[in-house]
Amino acid sequence: MLKQIKEGVIISTKDKLDFSKSYWNEALGEDHTSEDYWNNIQGTTQLHTDYDEEIKRLEQSQKQYMERRQERLRLEKIRKKRRNITICVWIFVVLIVFFSVKLVMSQFMPEDQPTNVTEKTDTPTSDIKTDPPIEEEKPKADESLYSQFDFYISENLDRYIAYANANSDMAPDDIVWQVNMSLDKPKFSTDIPASGYDDPYIIVNKFYKVPRDFRPPDLESFDNQLLRKETGEAFIRMRNAASNEGLSIMAVSGYRSVEYQDNLYNSYLQSDSQQNVDRYSARPGYSEHHTGMAIDLFGSTHGLRNFINTPEYPWVKENAHKYGFIIRYTETGEFITGYEFEPWHIRYIGVEAATDMREKQIDTFEEYYARYIQNK
Repeated sequence: MLKQIKEGVIISTKDKLDFSKSYWNEALGEDHTSEDYWNNIQGTTQLHTDYDEEIKRLEQSQKQYMERRQERLRLEKIRKKRRNITICVWIFVVLIVFFSVKLVMSQFMPEDQPTNVTEKTDTPTSDIKTDPPIEEEKPKADESLYSQFDFYISENLDRYIAYANANSDMAPDDIVWQVNMSLDKPKFSTDIPASGYDDPYIIVNKFYKVPRDFRPPDLESFDNQLLRKETGEAFIRMRNAASNEGLSIMAVSGYRSVEYQDNLYNSYLQSDSQQNVDRYSARPGYSEHHTGMAIDLFGSTHGLRNFINTPEYPWVKENAHKYGFIIRYTETGEFITGYEFEPWHIRYIGVEAATDMREKQIDTFEEYYARYIQNK
């Protein structure tokens, strides 16, 4: 088969999938040859053949995201208007005080004494040396527009202004947090090392990566998947709570090594373009599964893409935060995360943060991280 592909012989899609499956089994061994998992790969491949349709979905996702920010922009305009009114009032008060003081001072000055006395001098004016005026340092343009936010980073000011010029309808607070998360740069262009490897708030995405030999601490087996201890214990509590309501939640993917992700990512490239694959599979080093705090779920009907149609999905959507989990890649968050909607992919960040994120109606972990974690 490999020889046929290299020689350009036309073969069927089924033969290509059989070859991909054979390559995968040989690369990863028998522990990863579940028929359900291969059916999922086949389904994933078939769902990413229409690139034009996916572009439309991405544009719709961005449109929805911008609409959700219009209210913030409106409130920002109101705050700006109030601030301008306050400034005008203060200027008016200062002028009144100034002229009042001047009027009082003029009443105590003798009428025959001139207010300005010019002394004659024989020194030519051209010979008088004067020091050059000291110019005060002017603040950078628009700095106050961004420095009002707690998550403002002064060294990013020039980037804030450039990003605002490119996104004129975006609210200033959105400008600040998105630039802080490097969203003003092309994806995969920064290779920023993910910080706080032991931190439950570690962020790994298309800008933050882990080293190739990274392995998180305290990995243990939960539901036949390796997870960090706290994450695994929280998942078991959530699974048991769902079971008490007659629902079935199963973890089918937890921790992945960088090497494992490398093989998985390249297997998708055998039958799809990199531009498409980047929307549904992480490049090695950029996957949240490296943290041991991300889980892919099956419901009562097996298959990742079937999860949204199971009774388990709405239950997870409404209850995951109670156990410290969030749905990591939301339907309206693709503009930020770069990944399509994945209702089956959950991430552990702790009960407090997950609940706070839900109450604040924040769609992505990137936004929550930039606003409430990054500089605290």
